[in-house]
Amino acid sequence: MIVNVGLPRLSSDRKVAPLVRKKGTAINDGTPKVRNTFGLPAVVACPEHTEWCAAVCYALKLQIFPGVRNLVEANWDVVSPHLNDADTLHWMLSELVAECRIEYVRAKIPEGEWVFRHFWDGDIPSVAFAKAIKRVAEDFPEFQFWLYTRSFKVVPLLMGASNLAVYLSVDKDNVLDAVRVEKALLSEPMLAFCADTWEETEGLAAKFPHRRKGPACPELTGKIPMVVWDDDGVFGHGACIECGMCIYGRNNVRFAATNRKGG
Repeated sequence: MIVNVGLPRLSSDRKVAPLVRKKGTAINDGTPKVRNTFGLPAVVACPEHTEWCAAVCYALKLQIFPGVRNLVEANWDVVSPHLNDADTLHWMLSELVAECRIEYVRAKIPEGEWVFRHFWDGDIPSVAFAKAIKRVAEDFPEFQFWLYTRSFKVVPLLMGASNLAVYLSVDKDNVLDAVRVEKALLSEPMLAFCADTWEETEGLAAKFPHRRKGPACPELTGKIPMVVWDDDGVFGHGACIECGMCIYGRNNVRFAATNRKGG
């Protein structure tokens, strides 16, 4: 039964934004015009976080800013009492995606370009949450959803939705678990190899010899800027929109926390 509760709030993120308006003088300065992601607190809402990811987490570093910290903590306050209630979580996520849809329509972005990222911060905190994510993908076929997760135990519940790309976030601390999960699944999840250096990401990929290692994230290597501006320099879109690889699950991918250029 759905109880009378509040809602978490959407976030905007230039890297995944389908529309950015120029603001400021730096090359990536701009304001996203569609909020198409949401977050929960790093580590706190990441039940299977590893020692490595907690040490390098970019989202955790962003939480030093009060506005970011207050947003994700408020989302956690709303969500955490219902982690075992798939119906309430499904309702919450449905309301968020419906709100996002309004913003896409208002921005006059064609339906075929509607994308939504789960968890720019945080991770899948429960089995019920995973079930809700799968149901939302089925309820909103006009959207393409994607996520990265270290919550490997719930991944089987996410598989099978054609508009939901699921990436296992693999690092040195959970690679053996990832190998076991990947082998056990009837359909192959995508793989995101995460390490300090590009060379180390290739070492992780070698643990999956039957799979492609995938390219290095082009935004991190500098091949694609964080914001790709139109010719007029007033409007643009994020690097993930320009690339599209992870959004649509086209290939495995590699992320390096340091030594970012090159690879």
